[in-house]
Amino acid sequence: MEIQPMKIGERIAALRRAKGLTQEQLAAALGISAPAVSKWERDSSYPDITLLCPLARALDTDVDTLLQFDRTLPDGEVLRHMNEIIELTRQKGAAEGEAALMALLHQYPGCAALQWNGASLYDVFQLFFPDSPEASVLHWQESKSRLLEALRKSGSAAYWQGAILGLANLSIAAGELEKAEALLQELPEQQWDPTLAWVQLHLARKEPEAARDRAQKRLYALLFQSLSCLCILADGRLQPSQAMALQACRAYKAIAGAAGLPDMSDGLLIPLYLEAGEVEKAAEAFRRYVDALTGPVPALRVELFCPGVASPEKAAEPRPAAGPELRRMLLKSIQQDGEYAALCENPVFAAALEKLRASLGD
Repeated sequence: MEIQPMKIGERIAALRRAKGLTQEQLAAALGISAPAVSKWERDSSYPDITLLCPLARALDTDVDTLLQFDRTLPDGEVLRHMNEIIELTRQKGAAEGEAALMALLHQYPGCAALQWNGASLYDVFQLFFPDSPEASVLHWQESKSRLLEALRKSGSAAYWQGAILGLANLSIAAGELEKAEALLQELPEQQWDPTLAWVQLHLARKEPEAARDRAQKRLYALLFQSLSCLCILADGRLQPSQAMALQACRAYKAIAGAAGLPDMSDGLLIPLYLEAGEVEKAAEAFRRYVDALTGPVPALRVELFCPGVASPEKAAEPRPAAGPELRRMLLKSIQQDGEYAALCENPVFAAALEKLRASLGD
């Protein structure tokens, strides 16, 4: 059997960048030359065994992680475990779900996909149990932060940037704005999109199906990013006039409708109409929003996204509306947010609110 050469150069380079070190700075910390570090990262040579522990310390990791001796799980297995934990959480509560997650993390401490999905699981806890004590919410946020910090330090190519973004959002929510800015400055500027080059490569290889699939997947991701940006631009605090915020809502509706994606634009309209004192329009927007949350979403556009994103049969299937957790969060915000007070006497709003409660069995 042929023995494959060890390749740790990419791991060293990723961990070095995650620490914000240059090759020269890492070399100085180890008492070696910068060209030696460069050779490691190009897999032209390997660190001397006496340097492994100092190198791991300099990169804020351990030797096992450095040498990639990590027990890990395939992505499909990670998702299966996460679905099982989510169902366990639904039935028995967050404590049982977290215990199951901790057991998996203990068994696979170096699995980046597990850490990433585990961090998201703490958001699920808050979504499922919005009335939890403040101490529980703080514990979930701290646990999520620890997992994201571990990913940030690992230099995982797949999750490093997402981990930094998640940590920045947690810092903003905690009012730690300078820390958030420092984290965001670690992220590289997004300047180049390789999709067209990949498409041209597949076409040159006479692989039109692969080219189409790659373009469809990229389009799907970009559309969600576009909708996210339009949500931001629909915030009246960002715009000099209501008309500009309303235009962002209309663009959201048009893009979602053209692609067959969930249309939540009416949820963006409600605060805009309320701020302008247009109670009747706000009530109608709320009614449409509740209809969207409680009914099926439209079918994904087959001609745009099949089969790269979904099979024709899958895309045509009626997909479920928003889950009960999201609807419960909306109901809670209505009960607690004073801006909805102006709608309380409106019969359209009252009927929609009753429909929302009925969908939850309340």
